[in-house]
Amino acid sequence: MLSLLVLLSPDLTLAPLNAGEPHRAGPVPIDLLDIRETGRGTRPIKPDASLPATPAAEVAAPDARYGPALEAARTAAGAHGIAFAAVRDGVVLWSGSAGRNRDATTPLGPDDALVIGSVTKTFVAAAILQLVDEGRIGLDDKLATHLPAMASVAQGVTIRQLLDHTSGLADVFNDTTRRGLEEHPEVAWTPAQVLATIHAPWYKPGDGWAYANTNYFLLGLVIERLSGASLSDELSRRFMRPLALDHTRVLTGDDDGPLTPAWATIFWASGAMSASAGDLARWGDALFGDQLLRAPTRHAMTELNHHDYGFGVQRIELPGAVGYGHTGLLNTYTTLLVYLPESNVTLSLLVNRSHVDLGGMLNAKPGSGPSLLELASDRP
Repeated sequence: MLSLLVLLSPDLTLAPLNAGEPHRAGPVPIDLLDIRETGRGTRPIKPDASLPATPAAEVAAPDARYGPALEAARTAAGAHGIAFAAVRDGVVLWSGSAGRNRDATTPLGPDDALVIGSVTKTFVAAAILQLVDEGRIGLDDKLATHLPAMASVAQGVTIRQLLDHTSGLADVFNDTTRRGLEEHPEVAWTPAQVLATIHAPWYKPGDGWAYANTNYFLLGLVIERLSGASLSDELSRRFMRPLALDHTRVLTGDDDGPLTPAWATIFWASGAMSASAGDLARWGDALFGDQLLRAPTRHAMTELNHHDYGFGVQRIELPGAVGYGHTGLLNTYTTLLVYLPESNVTLSLLVNRSHVDLGGMLNAKPGSGPSLLELASDRP
């Protein structure tokens, strides 16, 4: 079950520390639903002469059944607001939102960006794998080859072991960083400060498997070292601009974004990004298609180990469907990105509440109508 997979992800221990949740909502009359959809048409690509041209995303004819299904999903979660999108072969089948932002007052718009937590790892993994395709890094390179200063922190650890969580490194979420999040959320951390809190390794590199945000924090540093740019700028150059992901960004904590400086800098490359539902589903469609990685590299990314994890990708089981992608939970946000091979559809679900049953939400029905999962997978 998806709920089991989610509970097995240690980053789900990052539940809200001091955040109230809404009471579970009751049914809402269909004629009073506050559903917001993206309009029909195409999303224009911002011109950039240094980047290859990319076709604008097509939008399918609207389907009125998605709105009630979305509200049923929101009600099942008892969330202030949720956003959902489904994409197949570059075509946006549907994208929209329901409910309110965390203030319980402001309507959540269809293009509003929510924190995606560990779904950030799909972006970081893709950047590393593109560097592999470019011959600038090898999966079996030692981390210390590219980050000599990390030799004592990650002795013997390889890039492959960081990608699939077999490094043995302890997590950046520990007693010290927890206190920082609780007591001084307004204070930004430097990478050196974060890495200085890491406990002794859990096991020798390659001797086991344990999900640790530290792995992707370090991969973020590798990307910056090899590119000579900030992680934010490099991901924008490689992905956001070419794919016109206009509502997707790395959160740095130095603005009025949805994460405070402590949350944004402690989790950084392991979980501090925000995106709209439409952007996230289109990202998954490109990532799991043939647009971003060479076929052998993409196959390696989705070749899951005995713990159902690949390179920034995990196995995800939904009611009646199995796929791969990633889940995320950070602060008061829960996220799902999943590609379902049988239906050839990519789904994104973003919720501004923690610890929700994502599978149950996708399967929630508005009376006798179809669920989001049924609509997106063409099996109402």
